[in-house]
Amino acid sequence: MTFRPYPLLSLLTTVSVVILVMFGNWQWGKYDARRAGLEAPPELVTLEGTLLPGTVRQVYALTDGRAAWRDVALVETADGAVFVPQTIHYGMDPPAAFVLEAPQFYASRGLWHEVKGRNAFSSADNPEAGQFYALDPGVLAAGLPEDIAGRIEARVFEPEMLLRTDGAMAVPVDNPFLRPELDARLTPERHFGYAITWWGLAIALIGVYLALHHQRGRLRFSKTGDQ
Repeated sequence: MTFRPYPLLSLLTTVSVVILVMFGNWQWGKYDARRAGLEAPPELVTLEGTLLPGTVRQVYALTDGRAAWRDVALVETADGAVFVPQTIHYGMDPPAAFVLEAPQFYASRGLWHEVKGRNAFSSADNPEAGQFYALDPGVLAAGLPEDIAGRIEARVFEPEMLLRTDGAMAVPVDNPFLRPELDARLTPERHFGYAITWWGLAIALIGVYLALHHQRGRLRFSKTGDQ
């Protein structure tokens, strides 16, 4: 084999490959860190307050490919008011909303989540029926008294347990939305994909570099038996 590399092109290619590999390694490190963080048990916090009657809304969501409706009610705390899911009902059609006739003490462990608003595929809300397609406190506050609406926090609390109501009788179940990764802007899989992309670009650049030299006659491979 004979190889007569272009000096400047070789230098630029080497630098570029090193940078691409470094970017890939950086994304792989983020992938490892996020995966380790998700495998660790979440640090649950306790929310205590009063469930307010007249604040129940039904919110549609998808969880693991399944359609579900959740009854969400406002909990008044010492720091403000926050919408907290109470029940879950699997199915496309909304069930009858649970009725809260009087204020009730509420306490639950769970996690705070940032608000996930509507997207391009969300259906239109039906405020008159109390049915919404995004767990957005600003939207759910429509129709509430101003003194209450003004205290609502711009985040939601996901409790550890929900009451499942689509069976013969209501039963407590784990909340499928109690997942720290729901607040992650980039999931571990996205970082993994970015790492593969950067490494793939490095390999492609090496291939283009070698192909160019071969085309210009500066890279030759001897055949078996050549002297």
